[in-house]
Amino acid sequence: MATQKQVLESLCVEIAKLKKDIPNGNILKIEQSINEMHQNQREMKKDMKTMQKRLFNPDDGLIVETNRNTEFRVMCEPERQQLIDQFKGVLRWKKVIEWGIGIIFVAVVGGLISMLIS
Repeated sequence: MATQKQVLESLCVEIAKLKKDIPNGNILKIEQSINEMHQNQREMKKDMKTMQKRLFNPDDGLIVETNRNTEFRVMCEPERQQLIDQFKGVLRWKKVIEWGIGIIFVAVVGGLISMLIS
């Protein structure tokens, strides 16, 4: 006859075998997947904290860079407006030249036609 200690040890061994060999359950795989998910979640939290520190850093974070960009655009606005005005002037000049060349072309074609007819 077996003692209580031997019975408990054999029971522990059988339970361990059941955990490994449970059909269609794969409890160990599920447990490993859950543990991996928890680990990945911890890593994701760490990455999120790192990203927040980068974004909201008061010295060189994204918000500070955006504000500097806005200041630069406001500072350069007069020069930008001057360049736009110059470009509009070039477009007007181009339009006048195109009209002039069109008028000259029509005059030349009209002169040639009148020479051919007479």
